Amino acid sequence: MDLVVAALVVLIGGGITYALYRSMRGPSVRRAFARVPVTTAAGITTPGRYRLTGQVVPIGEVPASEASGRPYVARDLRIVVSAGDSGSTRPAHQAVDFLLDDDGTRTLVRVDGARVAIDRDFAAPKTTLDQVPWADALLRAGGYHNGSPATCTVRLYEGVLAPGEQAGVLGHTEPADGHAAALGATHVMRALPDVPLLIRAEPAAG
Repeated sequence: MDLVVAALVVLIGGGITYALYRSMRGPSVRRAFARVPVTTAAGITTPGRYRLTGQVVPIGEVPASEASGRPYVARDLRIVVSAGDSGSTRPAHQAVDFLLDDDGTRTLVRVDGARVAIDRDFAAPKTTLDQVPWADALLRAGGYHNGSPATCTVRLYEGVLAPGEQAGVLGHTEPADGHAAALGATHVMRALPDVPLLIRAEPAAG
């Protein structure tokens, strides 16, 4: 009987670990990318939903991560908080508009309504919520409130998409408007009211 209980504990623990692993890798974003083939920006002739890949070209100065100090155009952040016996894991996706360069053809990516999936390659030391007020602000914006920030422990896991890196973007694409054309873009990619824009990091070209 003890062996059966031990086996169940191992199986349940493994299932929880796998579920956490899946949730931290943004599986729904990856499934969406798998369903849509890559298109070249130069080959787009009509508005529609397309998947593009190319090099990230920043538009002006980009933000730097408060956790790792790295510049980014898109950030996939996971905030794990615990207070007493309760805890939760909260995602936070942040991004700024950028250009995607596909072999010399540029597309303006408008990130409002974007979802981001980037492997989290940075983990900050455990701290308390009062020591990371910027994370507290993100949590509150997402609906999480803690009455005792000084006793609420926090772990931060982060992945960033930096200028110059390769990105994949999936969204509604249409001809450039005046603002996009002034930036050298031939198209604009954006979310639709009921369909998010999806952004992920891609392996380096070559």
